[in-house]
Amino acid sequence: MLISAVGCASTPRATDDAARRDMLTLLMPSRIKIVEPFTRVKSFDDDPTPDGIELLLQAVNSLDNPGLMIAGQLRVELFEHVAGSADQKGRRLEHWDIELATPAQQRRYWNQLTQMYEFRLGIDRTVMPQADKYVLLVTYNSPLGEHLTDEGVLAYRPGPGAPRSTASRAP
Repeated sequence: MLISAVGCASTPRATDDAARRDMLTLLMPSRIKIVEPFTRVKSFDDDPTPDGIELLLQAVNSLDNPGLMIAGQLRVELFEHVAGSADQKGRRLEHWDIELATPAQQRRYWNQLTQMYEFRLGIDRTVMPQADKYVLLVTYNSPLGEHLTDEGVLAYRPGPGAPRSTASRAP
């Protein structure tokens, strides 16, 4: 009886591992995307002075389907904008490390309605120069050791009352 039970057990073959990896690739993010129209320099307390960045982020799979939840770590970096340069990133002004490893962290940042992550990133205005553009770089580190990045330019145009800003794709 013991021999027959052992004989029924199967061991994974190398082709099974490759097929499993291919199937997981369909579900895992192949890129992350800063959602441009909604990522901006913002005042979180509704006064005219901006005190943070509102970042909306989507993960997209290999079939180009957005709205994926991800687990792992994000690093968000804010840089001075350097005009007329191939690399628009100047001096790093601020950075944030965000964990997406627990159900509580997922609930805190995930918006079920928009199917994207929403982050309110506070900025120390004393270290942030007055400028009309900044570069935002987001790096996602998956638990499998993969790294995905996206970069965008935040255009900041203060006007009467509350400031306005928009994000655009970095070239």
